[in-house]
Amino acid sequence: MAYLTKNQRHEEILKLAMQIALDEGLSAITARHIAAKGSFAIGQIHHHFQSISQLKALALHKVSDDLMTQAEQNYINISIPEQLINIISPIEGEMGSMMRKLWSEAVFLAERDNEIKKAYKQSIEEWHQAIVKLINQGKKQNIFNTPIPTETAWELIALSCGFDNIAVIEEFRFEKHIIKNCIYRILQINPPLI
Repeated sequence: MAYLTKNQRHEEILKLAMQIALDEGLSAITARHIAAKGSFAIGQIHHHFQSISQLKALALHKVSDDLMTQAEQNYINISIPEQLINIISPIEGEMGSMMRKLWSEAVFLAERDNEIKKAYKQSIEEWHQAIVKLINQGKKQNIFNTPIPTETAWELIALSCGFDNIAVIEEFRFEKHIIKNCIYRILQINPPLI
């Protein structure tokens, strides 16, 4: 393995933890597992992170942050209602399945692990802020007439989490147009005519 600076090694360990979180879940992030997969000494992992719990929390937050950044970049050139739909609608396909498993595990671990709880809370708050920002942009353009954007954003998050939780059962995965119509009702706008 090539020599890495302290910051580079920290980033490499974090990237590996993120990949393990996506592939195997947060519980699979252990010092021994990371050391074996990344050819790191266990002591290096403990040197860079206060605890494995902190590393799990950072991995969870970074995965969430990367997903939000990617969504914002991918959808910047579409209408504000469509941007909202894309950051609220449950993710589909293999990535959706991975993220559902990761978030379900994060909810479970957050009740037992304060570091995970903080990361989970921070990720939800950042998601909320992104939604509020889009709602406010829509209000400025007279697209939305929602009275309290912060409350509307929480309603949309609750809707998304609800659909996401029941999507674990494939028969309960709703067509995207049903989810869109629910979002339009919360935003108090008419769905576009097709």
